[in-house]
Amino acid sequence: MSALGTQFLHNVLHALFLLYAILVMTHFALQVVFAQFAYRRARAARERRPPLRRFPDVDVIITSYNEEPQSLDACLSSLAAQDYPGRIAVWVVDDASPNRWDVIPTYISYSERPGWQALLITTNRGKRGAQDVAFHECAGEIVVTIDSDTQVAPDGITELVHALAAPRVGAVTGNVGVTNWRTNLLTRLIEMRYWVAFNQERAAQSYFRTVLCCSGPLAAYRRDVLDQVWDRYVSQTFRGIDCTYGDDRHLTNLVLAAGYDTAYVPFAEAVTNAPETIPSYLRQQLRWNKSFYRELLWTLPFVLTRPPYMVFEILVQAALPLLLTLAVVSSLVVAAVDNPFHLVHYAAMVAAMALVRCSYAIYRTHRLSFALFVTYGFLHLALLIPIRIRALLTLSDNRWGTRTTVQRTHTHSAGLART
Repeated sequence: MSALGTQFLHNVLHALFLLYAILVMTHFALQVVFAQFAYRRARAARERRPPLRRFPDVDVIITSYNEEPQSLDACLSSLAAQDYPGRIAVWVVDDASPNRWDVIPTYISYSERPGWQALLITTNRGKRGAQDVAFHECAGEIVVTIDSDTQVAPDGITELVHALAAPRVGAVTGNVGVTNWRTNLLTRLIEMRYWVAFNQERAAQSYFRTVLCCSGPLAAYRRDVLDQVWDRYVSQTFRGIDCTYGDDRHLTNLVLAAGYDTAYVPFAEAVTNAPETIPSYLRQQLRWNKSFYRELLWTLPFVLTRPPYMVFEILVQAALPLLLTLAVVSSLVVAAVDNPFHLVHYAAMVAAMALVRCSYAIYRTHRLSFALFVTYGFLHLALLIPIRIRALLTLSDNRWGTRTTVQRTHTHSAGLART
């Protein structure tokens, strides 16, 4: 390649990295400011809030598919230990699990509690279809959805109900951590990513009452709001195909599009299991990235009516992966045709930006171990960029990813079993 061509590549690469760095740092600065404001506001509100005057009935919907008995037991045990003084009904829907007989003893044990039911269906419907079975059985004012491997802190539901006392808030999400974070380096990095995702990203969005995804492991909704959007939620299609992933993001989009606010509740804490191997982690990320890109079609129309920061948030989330991909490809080309040492230079830039991005977490948690989050930046470069490209190319592929089988069907369901 000529010297002129090489110089042109250098200029393009510098421009891409400069634009990427400016966007990352601007986004980070705004995110941290609003996240800290939101945290202080939530803490002050919690300290001065009056006790609940009434305790609306709460229905907890859990869908279980091939869940390990010990994880399911831990989930249900955490719900049995809630300090909420009102009525809590728990609906566990077994979505035709292959291991049903392994978890039947757990269903029997907890179904002996007043208001607890195990709903056994013989046709695998996917998460939304299984939720739909319980939704039409329950009638509480508040509906809480959690995953079957989630463990909720004793005051978790109380905190969610407090947050839903605001009339314009239609949905809220809790602060989700990782149960198995000590397993290996991957789970430790995922635990750190969860902290940033909730206490930084969702917290900043919550400052504007526009959390873009009320997370599946712990979320709560007003029943009257769900009644307005539920049919559209369970019947969502994309290019004529039933949607079997991205349920939490789409339901949040529907709540926001209906004119309600969504909020993050930092004191409603829960933990859930994280993938422990690279293949399972990549399947999870593929599903999440498909959901993000597909849901842009539903997010963009209403986000334009929200505060300017939320428009910036969506644009940055969509643009940054593309810019980073172009920058990485350009750097590889420059290294190949000019000097491989350039890769070290740009790797150092990525590490520096990653250190900056974890600085708020270190400040809030006083955990210097968050410096290890720099490793996640390189994991992002090596694995998540290809996953995002694959997600864009396979948006119509609705296979669940973490399941060995999924069948979306509208055929006759099994009878309900109260064991």
